[in-house]
Amino acid sequence: MNIRKSIRWRIQSWHAMLLLAMCAGFGVTAYRLEKTNALHRADQDLEIRLSALTSALSQGGGRPDDRRPPPDDLPPEEEPRDGPPQPPGFGSSAVTGLFDSGEAEPFYYQVWTRRGTLLDRSSTAPDDIPLPGGSKDLEKSASVRNGFRELHLFTPPGECLLVGRATAGMERELRDLAWKLTGIGMAVLAFGLAVGWWIATRALQPVSQISEAATRIAAGNLKERIRTSETESELGQLGSLLNNTFQRLDTAFEEQARFTSDAAHELRTPVSIILAQSQLSLGKERGAAEYRETIEISQRAAKRMHALIESLLQLSVIDASGTERNLQSADLRDITAEQITLMGTLAAEKNMALVSDLNPAACTVNPEQIGQIVVNLLTNAVKFSPPGSEIKISTRIGNSSAVLTVSDNGPGIPDHHLPHLFERFYRVDASRNRATGGAGLGLAICKRIAEAHGGNLTVESHEGKGSSFTLTIPHKES
Repeated sequence: MNIRKSIRWRIQSWHAMLLLAMCAGFGVTAYRLEKTNALHRADQDLEIRLSALTSALSQGGGRPDDRRPPPDDLPPEEEPRDGPPQPPGFGSSAVTGLFDSGEAEPFYYQVWTRRGTLLDRSSTAPDDIPLPGGSKDLEKSASVRNGFRELHLFTPPGECLLVGRATAGMERELRDLAWKLTGIGMAVLAFGLAVGWWIATRALQPVSQISEAATRIAAGNLKERIRTSETESELGQLGSLLNNTFQRLDTAFEEQARFTSDAAHELRTPVSIILAQSQLSLGKERGAAEYRETIEISQRAAKRMHALIESLLQLSVIDASGTERNLQSADLRDITAEQITLMGTLAAEKNMALVSDLNPAACTVNPEQIGQIVVNLLTNAVKFSPPGSEIKISTRIGNSSAVLTVSDNGPGIPDHHLPHLFERFYRVDASRNRATGGAGLGLAICKRIAEAHGGNLTVESHEGKGSSFTLTIPHKES
């Protein structure tokens, strides 16, 4: 299997990229926030010391000429030369305590006069600190220079005060933080990928079960079913749906196999009769009467075979196309009344009365097929009811359906036969007695026609009390 086509790897890849982006975003944000806070703390410390220097400069001694701007009539090159400038009160304990040289990375300061001459510097200050350039608008300005964080200020008279501190320790702490964040991110990523793989594997397990079961079913094991533990999940519901489908397919194959066997059995008898009669006639010379009897027997067998073939053909047509053709608006009352008229003669031969209670029942049907159901039900009622009995036929509208009911006073049907009554080739007579005729397809055809119309055909029967068949078809509002 191509790993790039695997659903599990696709899910895992998207999960990994999303988790990596989240971990990287969190790590970068945390690092930048900590770096900003570290610089802010460093600048606060520098501002404290710069304020102390500013106070010492304003309160200390020193030569006034160095702190005031030169007169307009005195050129800079003619500045007084009565000795080096005296530093202000930078040696006070309030200042020296802030620039303790005992620290690993001590603070330092350096002060220039308004003419750029070095006025004072701490012992911790690095060599060659350049005089800050840029604006002299009395604003504090922070900068980073060669691993040092510095803050400088120009005073109103023009002096420049600079304080600073090495950033090696801060950078080392930030590097340690970066490694820690990287390690935490990798651990979270590994844990997330492991959990994601477990979840994806568990979530897609029903897919593997479905695939394995489908493979076994395709190999011919129609009894195989998908075993899913989570029936409420989407894949569990799919598995249940497929199990139902496989069950219906299994049932359909079993019915097809049984149908084929029964059809072969039904066709074999008339064919055997025709062959036997033919061989008997060809065995020796016979009289015209014997030949006629042989032909009549063969004809009856051929008619029976023809009727069976027609029934099988009708079933195949209904199974293939249902009632897609010749549907039209009709009234179940009119269809039933027409068939009652045709069956009157057959009922009269057995001295039976067809009692009808026909009410309007509009529906959209194939009239010929529905008429066939009525004829079949009436034929069975006449065939199995005792002479002189009544057969009741009624049509009506009930529960939004057109309803036909045919009831007789026959011997009834045993309860254990009722679930199988509409199966193809099924006969209530266990000995498969054909004295009453038929191949056991009539009710199966009626049931299939009813279902093709979106309706149903049911039976209620009690031994010794007769049977009642009910046809329901969706009602059409007029």
